[in-house]
Amino acid sequence: MEHIASTHQADQYDAWQRDTIRRHGWALQPMPGDEDGPSYVYTVGLSGFGHPELILFATAPGVAARVLNDLGELVRLGRGLAPGERVRLRCGDVHLLTFPESADWLFAANDLYRAPGGPPVSALLVVPADELAPV
Repeated sequence: MEHIASTHQADQYDAWQRDTIRRHGWALQPMPGDEDGPSYVYTVGLSGFGHPELILFATAPGVAARVLNDLGELVRLGRGLAPGERVRLRCGDVHLLTFPESADWLFAANDLYRAPGGPPVSALLVVPADELAPV
């Protein structure tokens, strides 16, 4: 019975994620840290705009959500974000870097947007320029 409950929860989460992407353009996927690595949050859905997904490591969940949602809003408004760029946000400046390992980190984005047999979705690493302030 436990397997059925966990499958049901996963189905509900997938439905929530797809609905959130339909309504807002992207969803955020938080991942807890463990002994092998830090916590992180990434976008799922910016690939639908023809844009790389975004990933931010070791940042408080509320601040990470603010940063990624603010960047996602720029993408929705038509701004293409590029590696090497510095972006000023409400909570502080961030740098954007190429993130080539998306297959190993952005599981949900690759599940939804990676073409069968194709390369992993493209991604940008978001790196705070200074300490980010919770706005």
